[in-house]
Formats: sequence, C-alpha cells, structure tokens
Amino acid sequence: MKRRWPLILALLPLLLGMAVYGQVWRGWAAAFETTLARWFPGSGAQVGGFPYRLETELAGVTLAHRGSTQLALTVQQLRMNRGPWRPELTVLQGQGVALAAAAAGLSAKVSAPSATASLKLVTDASGLERLGRLSIMLPGARGTLELGNGTAFQAETLELHVREIFGAPSLAEPASPRLPQRGQFVVGATGVAVGQGAPISLAADVTVRGSRRLDDYRRWAETGGSLDLVMTGSDATGEIFKLDGSVVPLGTGTRLAGTIVTVCPLSVQAALNGSTPPAEQRLRAPIRLALETALPAPRATIGPVALSGLPADLATRPRRGQVPACPRLR
Repeated sequence: MKRRWPLILALLPLLLGMAVYGQVWRGWAAAFETTLARWFPGSGAQVGGFPYRLETELAGVTLAHRGSTQLALTVQQLRMNRGPWRPELTVLQGQGVALAAAAAGLSAKVSAPSATASLKLVTDASGLERLGRLSIMLPGARGTLELGNGTAFQAETLELHVREIFGAPSLAEPASPRLPQRGQFVVGATGVAVGQGAPISLAADVTVRGSRRLDDYRRWAETGGSLDLVMTGSDATGEIFKLDGSVVPLGTGTRLAGTIVTVCPLSVQAALNGSTPPAEQRLRAPIRLALETALPAPRATIGPVALSGLPADLATRPRRGQVPACPRLR
C-alpha cells in the first residue's frame, strides 16, 4: 500500500484536471444548448461529444421566415458540432435537405440528398451578433428557378456562400452615388444544366448595397437598395459568357440592366428569350451586348429580357471551327 501512494499522488493532478475540465466542458455544452433552443425552439436538443467537441443531432428540422422575404429550410437528419473553445463556428451535416427563398416575385428552390455547411457568427464592436459567413455545399442538387415561369435545373455540385459586411458608413460616401456594401452572396456550381441545356460551370458574385443593415427587405428596397451582379458561365472549352449588371427592386418586381460579353451571342439570346438555339460556332473574339429587363408585370416577375448590340456582320465574323460548338444554355 505504501508503494501505491506515489502512483496515486502522481495521478492526482491529472484526475483533478480532468474533473475541472469536465465542469468547464459542461458549461460550454449548456451554452450551446441555449443557442440551439434559440435556433430550434422546442427541439430540446441535448449536447454530447465530450471531451473534444460539442455535438447534437436533430430529426425532422423545419425552419421558416415569412414576410416580404421568405426563407424555408427542411432537413430530415441534422448533425451539428463545434469546438468547445470556438463557439463562433458551427459545422452542420444534413440528410434530405431542401431550401427555398423568395423575394420581389423571384424565387428559387433547391434540394439535395445531403449537405455540409459551416456557420460563423461574429460579434461587432457594439456587441451585436453578425453573420460572418454561411457556406453550404450541396452535391447532386436539383431545383427550380421562378423568373416568371418555372425553370428546372440540376448540378453536380452547388456551393452557396453568404456573409454580412459591417463597419460601413450609414450613408453613401459623398464621392460615390452608390450606397455602401452590406452583404455578399457567392454561388459556385459545376455540371449545371438548366432546363434542356448542356452542363456548364457557373460562378456568380452578388454584392448587396443599402443604407442600413440588411434586416428588413422592404426598408432596403424602399431606401435605394441594389445588387451588383457578376456571373460567368464556362465549359471545358472556356468562358461562354460573362454578365456584369445591376439589379434594383422596382415596385413588386425587379429590374436588371447590364452587359454580357460572350462568344456565343445567339445561344445566349435563345436562353434569355426561351427559344430553340441555332447551331453556332464560337466567335474568335467575344462581343459585348446590352441587357435590360422590361418593366415588371403587376404580379412581379423579372420581366421580358431585351438584348441589344448584335452586330450586323455577325454571320461573317471569324469563328473557332476546331473547337466544339456553343452549348445549349437552356
């Protein structure tokens, strides 16, 4: 027995340390459970994962926000975890995921067998919790875009990233007519096929501008809010088009104006007006076209699209005959 005392004394600090860490971990778990109760009211989520992580699982998750902007999320099985010492970052894994969003007469729905997401929340200098970043990966995504008529799409991979931009002034800078940046939405997708279109890769970067924080769509729309949009489409041969435009709310609808630089102008035109595209070889030098939507209908769509700037000598312009023809985009 006397010879065991040195071993017990040697292990005592370790045992005490584990006991103290267990109490601290339980405090972290309780804080996470409080957060989960706010995110998922009535779920009664319990946190496990001792000692290296905080983890919980929920089934049949349904969240919805109704108003001038509508958001909805359903997940059959949802697992969430975070590091005990990193409460600002939460990793989510879902099975049977469906997302829906609608505003100004435009809507989108997307579903996927599984999804992975990370949510980072940041506290600003005033103590207000902000959206530092939300990233969602949706492999095998399928969905619809409602731009006046339903258009189905599918993608091999679909990535969605959104963040809040804070620290900007409350009004536009005197040297700039545009309002400050308030948020950013980034889309990246591979193997995207829209309607009857061929699979291509898409990348879109949307910057949201407004006079105040983006916490109310109607106020944002009524105080001069706008979107700066840059979107590119490409395939294995190279870039097919690049859209650079501005989107503004207009009444109950939305107006888009900008330019498209493309090597497949007839294919782009057919995709915009919903007609069957003609056979078209890629131009050697891209051309720039002006794009503008008509005034929206009373029930709010993006309106008919007007594309102008097609050159009179388009048929005789040099083409890249040694590469695949322009893909069908819709």
